[in-house]
Amino acid sequence: MEQPPASNADWSSLPGSILASILCLLEFPDVFSTAAVCTSWRATARMLPRLGNIYSRPQTPCLLYTSVPGATEMFSLTTSRSYTLPELPADTHVADRYIFGSSHGWLVTADGRSELHLFNPATGEQLGLAPIATIEHVTPVLDDNGRLSRYNLSFYDARVPRLELHPPQAFQVGELRETLFVKVVLSCDPSRADCTAMLIHNPNRQLSFARVGLGGEQWHWVTTSPRYVDYSDCIYHAGAFYAIDLQGGIHRYTIAGSYASCEVIFNDTVAYIAHNVYIAEASSGDLLQIWRFTDMQGDETRELRTNGFDIYDLDFENQSIMPKNNLGDDALFIGHNYTCCLPTKDYPKLLPGHVYFTDDCDYWVMDNKNSRRDVGFYNLENRSCHELASTVPWENWPNPIWITPSFTKTKKVRNLFFSLK
Repeated sequence: MEQPPASNADWSSLPGSILASILCLLEFPDVFSTAAVCTSWRATARMLPRLGNIYSRPQTPCLLYTSVPGATEMFSLTTSRSYTLPELPADTHVADRYIFGSSHGWLVTADGRSELHLFNPATGEQLGLAPIATIEHVTPVLDDNGRLSRYNLSFYDARVPRLELHPPQAFQVGELRETLFVKVVLSCDPSRADCTAMLIHNPNRQLSFARVGLGGEQWHWVTTSPRYVDYSDCIYHAGAFYAIDLQGGIHRYTIAGSYASCEVIFNDTVAYIAHNVYIAEASSGDLLQIWRFTDMQGDETRELRTNGFDIYDLDFENQSIMPKNNLGDDALFIGHNYTCCLPTKDYPKLLPGHVYFTDDCDYWVMDNKNSRRDVGFYNLENRSCHELASTVPWENWPNPIWITPSFTKTKKVRNLFFSLK
């Protein structure tokens, strides 16, 4: 019987421009799979990161972590498999950094000198943020030869004039990052538009912001009132930063030059200081308040485990919260990453009504670097927690984090591609 003509087609001779236009519509695990078809397809797949903004297909979040040998890997929720990044430049090794944020495909990392950098693991591009010596509460101390010896961290809140609560505390250059930084969120993808970084930092979980790139030589301290501190999370919404404090209050900060104006848009929900409070924008555009609950488990080996989430709609007019029993078709991502809801109709491999989480309890994470990592997903309908996979290769430091891979870039960078673990 004569075979259909298509069965004899030489797909390896498909023009690279046509193949590239097809691959740009795929998620990165599928692009990786096409690279294994033949030499010409692999060459086209490896070319995609060089195309920069042409490859702009929205990606499903992945779990970024380092394996025991120190390799940087991404666990894909679309395939339930891990992919290894190629060897990174020496000055960007994730295993040598602390991670304090993930927004729009960029990690926020602190190096061995406690300086903050943006790093895109999909392209290998790195952008420096403003020096930490420009943070209001940080004072560099030089030795007799004029070299940086240590940092002094001052303890005062957001009121002006300053009120020194106690003398500054000295930190070694590489130690300051463990105490100073809480979380960093970005206003947008810095490869696409002018971007501002908002930093939640100690003492008292205050706010400072800095431009990314040109004009970003300094952190600007947000001075408001001693009441407006103890922030737990922050997102960028409708042209402003929305920060939520540890009592559930939400404050809107609008940036103008080196100044941030504050407006209290939602009063504190509880009268006590809590932990693990988040703010997110649902795919409908509504803002959500999220409370996370954890407990200590185990006798000899103590482990911090997530055991539940409460999610609330916000009634701004009446300044009240309303329990939300489900997320509809949304999936929620929580941790040191940018807190976000994604519609599962656009990301079909995600589970609707589920919360994907990583541990982000500041002091527990820092003081227990070799402990079990609290990573998994939570079913809001039956209120149950689950592991992502039967084996957990992310039992390592730095702390795993959700990241949405982005292949856009701000300049010509070294071509990177993933390999299957």
